[in-house]
Amino acid sequence: MYKLIKPLLFKIEPEKAHGLTIDALKIAQKQSYVLPIMKKLFDYQNPMLSQDIHGITFENPIGLAAGYDKSCEVPKALENLGFGALELGGITPKPQPGNPQPRMYRLLEDDALINRMGFNNIGMNKALSHLRRYAYHTPIGLNVGVNKMTSYDERYQDYIKVIDTFKNDVNFFTVNISSPNTENLQNFHDKDEFSMLCNALETFKASNEINVPIFLKLTSDMDEEGLKSLLPTIQTHFDGVILANTTRKRDGLKSANRVEDGGLSGRPLFERNLKLVKLAYQETKGELLIIGTGGIFNAEDAIQMLRNGASLLQIYSSLVMEGPGLTKKINKDIVQYLNQNGYHHISDIIGLDVK
Repeated sequence: MYKLIKPLLFKIEPEKAHGLTIDALKIAQKQSYVLPIMKKLFDYQNPMLSQDIHGITFENPIGLAAGYDKSCEVPKALENLGFGALELGGITPKPQPGNPQPRMYRLLEDDALINRMGFNNIGMNKALSHLRRYAYHTPIGLNVGVNKMTSYDERYQDYIKVIDTFKNDVNFFTVNISSPNTENLQNFHDKDEFSMLCNALETFKASNEINVPIFLKLTSDMDEEGLKSLLPTIQTHFDGVILANTTRKRDGLKSANRVEDGGLSGRPLFERNLKLVKLAYQETKGELLIIGTGGIFNAEDAIQMLRNGASLLQIYSSLVMEGPGLTKKINKDIVQYLNQNGYHHISDIIGLDVK
């Protein structure tokens, strides 16, 4: 079905097309009879894929990355598309429109997207109201960002405000210090700045009952030494790390839109991010939860990420390119791979290729 719709959808400006899909999902989640049909079409469950991590049951390893449902508008519909988890947002304390349009571009020859959205969302209070309209079976995570107009010295507080607001309503948080589209945000990758952020979060957690795991999302542009320098602090202060967000690099691209500013996502990130996943697993001896993302288009990609140390995965750009049947196909193919190679559970292959 998606193969028939895709040519028409791709004739529409990317952000508008995305808006149309969100509108369609809004309609779907209001129709109780539609959701079971979606689940039957797109969901696939097998006990070989299920994992219990940080007190959360992930029925399969393929999660939806942040950025798809920026304002928590359609999580009830999305949980019927077969994901093991949904990461919503990024959410900031105050509403903000983001950067001027156009700000999203398809790179079809490269199976990639470029965006410079700028944390556009409706703000934490309205987003929470949206989220509370339904109950969920799929783990719900929230990607947390900072407002563009927040002063440099108060950026830490934006993360804390959003976490405090949603602490009773989500299964995990992701502190996003990786967006290339918010000025100075990636400064948190600096070791000293990062320590200040961690101290602020620890002070907040010490005086509040925060029982929800908090993950950290890093940029794909981080070099190996930079990642090594941060990993001990990450292990101390966070429950997991997402590797990795978009890149500013444009090496080897063919598409005309490659000249656009913003973060590049999709297939070109895969090898870069795979190396970061493997390094993080090596450096932490497999004791830190790693969520791999970037350029995962099929089961072969997913298995490589898992064998190099990721326990969970996230997709976005490949979903745009391949359609909503992708999650089911990847999960079925992973199970087939496990059976063919004599493995009993997905945990049997995590980190196998790391020496």
